[in-house]
Amino acid sequence: MQHLQDYRRLALTEQIQLIMSKVQVSAWRLQLHTPLVHATTPMIRGVWGHALRQIDRSLYDLAFAGVNNTGQNLPRYILRPAPPDPLTAPALDWILFGINQSHEPALWRAWDKACAMGLGPDRVPFQIRKRRLLAPDNLPTAARAWSLPEVTWPLPDDPASTPCVLKCEVPVRLIKRKQLIAAPTFVDLITGAVRRIAALAGLPRSEAYADIMRAAKSVARRTLAEPWVGEDCQVVRWSAAQQKEVKLYGVTGAMALPNGPGSFWPLLAAAQWTHIGKGTVFGMGELRIYPLSR
Repeated sequence: MQHLQDYRRLALTEQIQLIMSKVQVSAWRLQLHTPLVHATTPMIRGVWGHALRQIDRSLYDLAFAGVNNTGQNLPRYILRPAPPDPLTAPALDWILFGINQSHEPALWRAWDKACAMGLGPDRVPFQIRKRRLLAPDNLPTAARAWSLPEVTWPLPDDPASTPCVLKCEVPVRLIKRKQLIAAPTFVDLITGAVRRIAALAGLPRSEAYADIMRAAKSVARRTLAEPWVGEDCQVVRWSAAQQKEVKLYGVTGAMALPNGPGSFWPLLAAAQWTHIGKGTVFGMGELRIYPLSR
């Protein structure tokens, strides 16, 4: 990580770009065959994690509970449903952050073992029919890894000034003073995105970090954003540690940016991959960007 004082010599946009450049991504789309089982993402995640723990405990610890410079657990992957597509369904996006490619053979052995272990009460085996690498534009690629500044803006025209809608179609859990934010503001979304990417980049919670957060909040307050429109929602997951179902509460909804996102567009584009808030490892906090139509 570049010396923290160097961040203070850069403009906010450059600071965020520098942080993003420290996050290496490998993304895969897994097309599945799960006969006789209504397979959910938490179910598949659970069996893959169990298999990886048996194959390589240290790699399991890195992927599922990797400790960053803040001393907090920071899982290094996301497993989420792929966008609906009748030709590829069912399919998952498996996204890795900062995991060395030398670990890939063990990770794939864990998938092979998970397929054999099976799903559901009857442990029905499943298959990965096809796997393909994804590029920053969500299209197939041959590249093994890329960094967050390579992520493309999903809409035509100038990203900074094109009106758009930020939408969370799966629940997002943004916490403030230990309380769920029921109606996030644009400042809340930007704060969540900066915090998430800074953690993945290994940026310590320092005075320089605090300066970046203050500057980001200040610019976000001056960005025209319409009020959040949404509702409360919850995700139920199975906790192997607690041997019971656990409910995670969040909110779904959308926010319009009539004048575009300004200089925050690279950060928001990256958040499509990194997600924001709590529970990202379960696919929560996925941010999607749509054109604004009146």
